[in-house]
Amino acid sequence: MKIAVYIHIPYCSSKCIYCDFLSSPNLAIGSAEYLRALEQELTLRSRELREAGVVVDTVYIGGGTPTVLSAAELSALLSACRTHLPPTGGTEWTVEVNPGTIDRAKAVVLRDGGVNRISLGVQDINDDRLALLGRTHTFAQARQAFTLCREFFNALSVDVMIGLPGQKAADSAETVEELCAWQPEHFSLYGLKVESGTRLEGLLEQGEVTLPSEEEALLMMQQGKEILTAHGFNHYEIANFAKPGHQCRHNLSYWENRPYLGLGLGAHSYWQNSRYRNTADLPLYQNSLLAGNLPPVAIHPVEMREEMEDTMMLGLRLTAGVSFKEFQRRFRLDLRTLFAAEIHGLAERGLIECDSEAIRLSRRGLPLANLVFAEFITV
Repeated sequence: MKIAVYIHIPYCSSKCIYCDFLSSPNLAIGSAEYLRALEQELTLRSRELREAGVVVDTVYIGGGTPTVLSAAELSALLSACRTHLPPTGGTEWTVEVNPGTIDRAKAVVLRDGGVNRISLGVQDINDDRLALLGRTHTFAQARQAFTLCREFFNALSVDVMIGLPGQKAADSAETVEELCAWQPEHFSLYGLKVESGTRLEGLLEQGEVTLPSEEEALLMMQQGKEILTAHGFNHYEIANFAKPGHQCRHNLSYWENRPYLGLGLGAHSYWQNSRYRNTADLPLYQNSLLAGNLPPVAIHPVEMREEMEDTMMLGLRLTAGVSFKEFQRRFRLDLRTLFAAEIHGLAERGLIECDSEAIRLSRRGLPLANLVFAEFITV
C-alpha cells in the first residue's frame, strides 16, 4: 500500500489577513525545539509505517512557510525525512515556498535534500493588493523567486487567489496571463474565502474593505479557466490545473480519499480507518515527543457509510468525477444504486452529469459544488 505524508511547519513571515491556518509569524517560539520534536514523531511514525508494509508515495512539507527556516534547519529536516521516510525513485516531494523566503542557498539545500517539486505562493501581481492581504513579498520578488526555483526544479506550481478586495475581473485575468508566461507546470486558482476569526472578517464587518460581487468572482474564475486552458493546462480539480503529467499526486490522495499521514502540530491524518488530528497545543506537542511519546491526538473512527460519502464528496472535486468501477472495486457496491435518489435529484437540476464510466459535476454544478457535496453527506 502507498501513503501520502504531510509535514507541518507552523511558522511564517507574517499572518495574512485571510489566514486561519495553524501558524505563527514568530520564529522565536521554539523552532529548534519544534524540529527536534518533529524528528521524534518521524521516528515513531516510520516504525508504524514499516510494520504495516507501507510505501511513501508523496511527501508534502507545508505550513506556514517551511522556507522561513534557515538553510541549516531545512537541511536537518530533509535529512530526517530521508532517514525515516526513505523516498523511492518515484516519490513526489513538494515544499511550499513564499517569495522573499527563498534564496540560492536554500534552493540548493532543497534540491540536494531530495525535493523535486515547489509550490510557490504568488497570489497576485499587484503590490498594493499583496500588501493589503498581509503578504510580505512584492511582484518583483515573486518573479525572482520563480526564476531562481526554475534553475533547480523541473516541477513548479504557482498559487493565485481571486476575488480579492478591490480586484476586478480584468485584474485577475492579467495576473493569470502574466503567470502563464512564466510557464509553470501546475497552477492553483483559488477564490478568497472569509474565514471566521480572521482579520479579513473584521475588516469587512467594519466596512474598511469590500469584496467583488459573487457574479464578478465567478467571472474571474471562468476567465482564469479559459486562459489556463488556452495555455495548455488541463483543469483536473475545481481549483487546480496542470500541464500533462504534472497533476499534484499528493493532493490527489486527499481527493481520492486514500490514506495519508500528517506529522507536526495540529496535522491531520486518515489512516487505518480513522481520522486523526494532532494536538494544536505547541508545548504539549513538543513535551510529549521529547519525552518519547506520540503527541495526543483526537481520533474519529470512520465507518463504511461515512467513507463512501467522503469518497463522493471529495471525488466530485475532480473533473474526472467518481468512477463507477473504482467505487464498486472499493466498496463492493454500485454507487448508482446506493445514491440513486441523490443522483436523480441533482441530475434533474443540471448540477451533475453521468456517462457509462463516472459521475461528475456539470458546468453548471462547478460553481455550486458545495450544494452538490451536501447531498451526499448524512447529517
